[in-house]
Amino acid sequence: MKDSGKRSSRSGQKRKRRVVKGLFRVVSGPSMVYLTAGTYRAFKIPREEVTRIENATRKHVEEMVEDELVDVMKQMDIESVPLNDDEELIVKLASKYVLMGYFLMTEN
Repeated sequence: MKDSGKRSSRSGQKRKRRVVKGLFRVVSGPSMVYLTAGTYRAFKIPREEVTRIENATRKHVEEMVEDELVDVMKQMDIESVPLNDDEELIVKLASKYVLMGYFLMTEN
């Protein structure tokens, strides 16, 4: 009987919006572009530097939050590469999908 009481109290509560956090890869190639969830901020990092970061932290970049990635990049003296016009457009488009809960991943 106690379980049914818990269920009814939960059903009466308003659902909280799911907040998407972390970094999402939106483009891959010689350099990887990671979008900060819910923003238009993105980091473009050479693939070999991504491997260095992941080996040093024992964590995939996608599992990090923006502050964590920035701190690791500073510690390892890694600078992001400027995005080109096409990549900026992809980031703007992808950020809208990430906010809605969809993820845009490309292999080119």
